Amino acid sequence: ALDIGTGDGALSLEVLGAYPKAQLVCHDFSETMLARARQRLAQFPERVAFVKSDLRDPAWTHAIQGTFDAVVSSVAIHNVAEHTRLADSSRIREIYSEVFGLVKPGGCFLNYDHVYPPGPVVERVYSKAQSAAYKAWPKAETGIDKSLKDIEQESCEQRRNKGGSPHERDEGGSPGVRTIMHQLEWLKQAGFDEADCLWKETNVAIMGGFRY
Repeated sequence: ALDIGTGDGALSLEVLGAYPKAQLVCHDFSETMLARARQRLAQFPERVAFVKSDLRDPAWTHAIQGTFDAVVSSVAIHNVAEHTRLADSSRIREIYSEVFGLVKPGGCFLNYDHVYPPGPVVERVYSKAQSAAYKAWPKAETGIDKSLKDIEQESCEQRRNKGGSPHERDEGGSPGVRTIMHQLEWLKQAGFDEADCLWKETNVAIMGGFRY
């Protein structure tokens, strides 16, 4: 298996625990993160290898040897798009195509990551659901029981400070809006025989691409 953007190795640890015979390659662009992953996965010296390369560079796969039964990633790939607009989606689509070349026939690519709402109506649904989920946090931390209205207002202000909602930044459903439907389409365009959303909760999802 290959873990793209492994960070501190949290997902890799889960994979190694769930599959005792698995051999895993941990990938990241940050030497700091790879050092943390090495520390976290130190109990698996014979089962883990580490590779440093940057997803923003189309040549990132050159540092990775071989192909894999499974390629996984957790809240990493979206980072190539955080500070750009149309170019961001183009790079994510390219990464999906590059990942396809790393997956063996019969294998899969599972990506747990952020997705955007398709427009303002669904965005409000996401916002309300997230506000309800977060309602208990301020009380647990500070003893202050904030209303849903207060939480939603704070969330709106935070989005405005960051430059608006994803829909507002990429008006009109442009490729910059990385909805679940866009992501699945990109997986199919990359060459995967099947693509589906395997799990989703508001703006986070597990998207899968499968090769025959």
